[in-house]
Amino acid sequence: MSRCRTSTPLRLQRRRLLTLLAAGLSPLALPALPARAQAAPAARLRWRLEGRSQGLEVGEVLMLSLEVWVSSWFQAPVEFPTTLAAEGALVELVGGSPESRFEELGGRRWTGLIRRYRLLPVQPGEIRVSLGEPLLVHPGGGQPQRLPPPAPLTLQVRVPAGAEDIQPFVAARRLELRQRWWPEDTPAQDLQVGDLLRREIVLLTDSSSPLLPTPDFGPATGTRLHVQAASVQEQRAHAAANALLTLRHEGVYTLEQAGRIELPAVELVWWDLQARRRRVSRLEGRVLAVRAAQERADPFALPSAEPASVPESGAGANALMPALGLAALLAAATAAALVWRRHRQRQDLAPTHAPPDPSRLWRRLRRACRLGLADEAETSLAAWLQGLPPAEAALWRQNAALAQALEQLERLRFAAHPSEAGPWRGQALWQALSALRHDAERRARAAQAALPTLHP
Repeated sequence: MSRCRTSTPLRLQRRRLLTLLAAGLSPLALPALPARAQAAPAARLRWRLEGRSQGLEVGEVLMLSLEVWVSSWFQAPVEFPTTLAAEGALVELVGGSPESRFEELGGRRWTGLIRRYRLLPVQPGEIRVSLGEPLLVHPGGGQPQRLPPPAPLTLQVRVPAGAEDIQPFVAARRLELRQRWWPEDTPAQDLQVGDLLRREIVLLTDSSSPLLPTPDFGPATGTRLHVQAASVQEQRAHAAANALLTLRHEGVYTLEQAGRIELPAVELVWWDLQARRRRVSRLEGRVLAVRAAQERADPFALPSAEPASVPESGAGANALMPALGLAALLAAATAAALVWRRHRQRQDLAPTHAPPDPSRLWRRLRRACRLGLADEAETSLAAWLQGLPPAEAALWRQNAALAQALEQLERLRFAAHPSEAGPWRGQALWQALSALRHDAERRARAAQAALPTLHP
């Protein structure tokens, strides 16, 4: 009985002790709930414009930053948009990774990710830049948040004084025009109806304007003009710098009229952002003296003998009889040689089972290129490539210069109006073939000079 009486007070004491401990710890546990609620991470978005925001001018490039701030850290990278919605301006994302920063605000440390955009006003008046869609952010210690876009950014833009009449408006710190002619303008130039004249104009600028004009090649009276699509090359010193553009424009004039032809000059009016003044870049034109189409003298032809005048007197005629007989004999021999040569050419072009002599085939190809015989050049080249080893022939067919020369040959041979296309000249084809044969001989010499493979 004594044991039962002593165990009951011990149990009551344990219960009282646990109750007192719970009552003592409860005041300490209650403030912890608001502290956790206050520690939930916060996030916000904001714009930042680098530079001035008043007195902006068309063509002036601005740097705009979109900043995301959280009161903790970022668990995942922020997917920034590649462009922004803009009215009256162009927006381009600056390459590279976002910039990170830290700020102390209200006793709390904020972490920020900053993405920069290049803003280019293209028309005067009010321009508005907005984010468009909410941005998903993953702050550390909390749930992902979809932040609403900040208020649109509004700017007032005006046209620089003195540039009101520049259409289209092109603003740059650097703008250069260069040109080249083929054939070049030399005192000894010989142009006639049917010849082609190529003009290349290069525009080098750091302008960000999307309305860079195309140079005006003409038209010029007495010519037919063909302008090819421009090629553009872009280069940047660093991600935030403006691109340095190189635009190549090419036009080909076909001379269709004899006489004096004036090809127009090219002018481009633009606004210098650094000097704050208008400038005019100009390329001079060219004056041509074109003569009627005539067959040019063959530089590879042998000098022909001038016909001798026959005197009227009978004695002089009798004296010239031996000379006339010798001339007739030479003419007959020349005709026989031409007939034999044509017969040999037909035999060479005729399909045979035996492969043609490479040296003879190469000489025939050289002759066709020099005399401008397009059909014979194409036939000889096909036979030459067929006689090469398969690997070597594949290298020849993949050569860019040879492919371009063959394309020119095909374009002239199958033109709709062959007389307008002009005579074919095989200089480009012969240069490409000579370079390829030189490379093949060099490879052969290197292979012969190589040491044999040693086997154990």
